[in-house]
Amino acid sequence: VDTLSVVGAHKASLAAQFHALAMSRLFRALALGAHAGWFLVADAWETMGGEVGWQRSSAVPPWKPHTGSIAVTLPDSGKILLMAGQAGLHGGATFDCFNCTSEVWSFEPEGEVWEDLSAEVPWDPRWGHSSVVVPDGTVWMLFGCCERGKPTVMLRDVWKYNPAAGLPWTKVDSAPPFEGVQATSVALRGSDELWVCGGWSQHRGTLSQVVVFSTTSLQWTVKSEHGQAPWQHRADHATVISSDGRWLYLYAGQHRDEKTGNWFRLKDTWRVELPEARSQDWQRLGDLNAARSSVPVLAVGPRWVLALGGHFVPDDEEIATTQADVEGMKQHHATKPFKVYNDVLAMDLASAGKPQWRVVEPDAPWPARDDCAASVGKDGSVFLFGGGTVYGGGGYLRDVWRLPAPLVAYGLPSERTKADAGGEL
Repeated sequence: VDTLSVVGAHKASLAAQFHALAMSRLFRALALGAHAGWFLVADAWETMGGEVGWQRSSAVPPWKPHTGSIAVTLPDSGKILLMAGQAGLHGGATFDCFNCTSEVWSFEPEGEVWEDLSAEVPWDPRWGHSSVVVPDGTVWMLFGCCERGKPTVMLRDVWKYNPAAGLPWTKVDSAPPFEGVQATSVALRGSDELWVCGGWSQHRGTLSQVVVFSTTSLQWTVKSEHGQAPWQHRADHATVISSDGRWLYLYAGQHRDEKTGNWFRLKDTWRVELPEARSQDWQRLGDLNAARSSVPVLAVGPRWVLALGGHFVPDDEEIATTQADVEGMKQHHATKPFKVYNDVLAMDLASAGKPQWRVVEPDAPWPARDDCAASVGKDGSVFLFGGGTVYGGGGYLRDVWRLPAPLVAYGLPSERTKADAGGEL
């Protein structure tokens, strides 16, 4: 099989699909005319600068600017849920949960319609939480910071929600085999396995434990205890599982040295074979182009994962004060050098050998940001929501960006080629 022919045909096919999708939206807008403002709303995405076609929503989002939200896409309706987060200046540094939110917003991308679903939310305001949606449309949300009125007590609750099935937010009676945590990563394997890695514990610091939660049996299984995996324990990292369920990938984040108390941002990437996930079987892969933390996970198609945004702080960071010194913590975060990113990287999870990261867009048209929410839409578009530009929280962005057909935009094939397969197909 000729590799260039396969890739060229694939790009042409995706481009045709992209054109058909755009024309169908235009036809819908024209057909509906001015009914309920459909024509004006459907035409509200503005194509911005850059070569790949990022678009910005011209509608101002109705939610309060904040950071640390999580976005998930509902498989039936294609609506995107934006959940929780925090809005206090340097609030992430002080565990200021009084500025956290329990808001849930629904976003319909086709018409850029927002709906406030917060009224019936029973769980406490939080940030540093994790959330995934399983194939039946159930949204699972886990952990975060902090218990109401207890700024340094992390949450260990688990909730589920399925609007299509009429299931309201429901607390799950299944406590994890560890204390309250935040800034973990959660990745879905199959239809019911939530793989929980790392995180931050107020008692133990950054973590490296690997635990699996079954959404069917509601049972927890510890795959490796804290300290057993070879990678540096971390929080605010990212994990993704390959579409065939064979590999768990872990990358980025921030690590706190338990002896010195110093913090380090990370650029390493690791993987382990599933379902065994033996601690001795972790393999180190190629690094990201720069150390960073708080990167959203974007699995695009069956083989690609994108990494974008995040932040970096120089490796000599030493916090000389304690958590109880709120003003001291704020001062530290206000004066420490802080870099945010607006590049986009891609890694091919289906490549032969060990996958490597590549920079596919060094300077995206959206403002650099940390701890933003992002999700892949039902049509395959990438969506980006808000984020911050100040260390620990602040300089919040109140915007929504979309990249239609990211595989076409970045020239990434969705099917394996002869080169990917090591010369064989």
